[in-house]
Amino acid sequence: AFGDMMIRNPKRIGPSLPEPSVLEMNEYIASVRPQLWDGLRPPSALSSDALKSLIDDYVGLDARDDAIALGVSCEACHLGCLQHAEDEKKKPAFTASSPYLHLLRNARGDNGRSQQNINAICARCHTGQRPTYAAGMSTWNSTEHSDAMRGACYSQLSCIKCHDPHAATGKVWPKTPEQDDASCIDCHQEYTQPEVRFEHTKHPAGSPGDRCMNCHMPQINEGMQDVVRTHTIFSPTQADMIHENQPNACNLCHLDKSIEWTVKTLGEWYAAEFDPGKIQENYPNPDQAVGLGWLTGKHQPTRLVAAEAFARQQAQWGLAELVGMLNDPYLLNRQFAQKAVELLTQRKLDAEVGYWYYQAPSEREPRIAMLRKQLGLTASGGDE
Repeated sequence: AFGDMMIRNPKRIGPSLPEPSVLEMNEYIASVRPQLWDGLRPPSALSSDALKSLIDDYVGLDARDDAIALGVSCEACHLGCLQHAEDEKKKPAFTASSPYLHLLRNARGDNGRSQQNINAICARCHTGQRPTYAAGMSTWNSTEHSDAMRGACYSQLSCIKCHDPHAATGKVWPKTPEQDDASCIDCHQEYTQPEVRFEHTKHPAGSPGDRCMNCHMPQINEGMQDVVRTHTIFSPTQADMIHENQPNACNLCHLDKSIEWTVKTLGEWYAAEFDPGKIQENYPNPDQAVGLGWLTGKHQPTRLVAAEAFARQQAQWGLAELVGMLNDPYLLNRQFAQKAVELLTQRKLDAEVGYWYYQAPSEREPRIAMLRKQLGLTASGGDE
């Protein structure tokens, strides 16, 4: 029940509410979970300490015994659907309602299929705190709504513009690049004509640099097995990421280009300006390929994102540094590095050199050395 969610995780559920609301928690628990009360006093007489203990008991309930359904079922999004189940013509509401739930504005807001209500449903699960990049977006996933609200477009855009809530995404994103572009152009219709769009992107029609999401929602978010797109919609000219030597959209495609090239190009194309002092401070080798700097840099999420980018582009010229990442101090970085090296070399590292990313340093270091010898690579990166 939605009331259960509010009590168990108020810091996550509260910000997702489309209208400021208050739950009469004592009365709600007494009605819905009467087994948790001792029966000796009414809810109004409960002390703060006793209430805290009650909430701890509530949080400790086992979902296998007490949840209405496990996983993402219909009511995970639509809440109470009894009337709809009895009569399909009665559509479920898109907001919560209960005699114990009160709107602070003393009015019942729109409970229909509005942009605000749809996004609030998604926010119930896809909201939270994560480590962030310099521009504020999360470095790893499952807080997509939080990230979306940090960027542009979400005053009008709804999650279901891109995602079908009734179909699984699957292992591969099901939409074509043209379909993704169409989602953006539906609002930004000034870019419908290819020649106008070329003036904006400076890239030929149909090329990776012409795709809206490659520039405005780059793949910088660590997922379970892949690096996925951030849901913070932002401009590649935004200075934060470039100043801090963190993944920027330009160099994610142009891994071989230097930061001097990036700054110069963005200045010529979009009159973008950057702080030379910060560039000098955070790019020890400004003439170096930015991609190589990312693979060996100090920022852990950037190294992971770079490893995926090198694999995605089949950038063999970064292989020595990728092999160095097999000894990265972070297990997840080693996992993504192993995947990247195996894609670039068409080798299975466990079978050929006995390497697995979860091994201890004493186990993995001689295996990395063996791999370097087999590939004819000189020592470099994190295994020196």
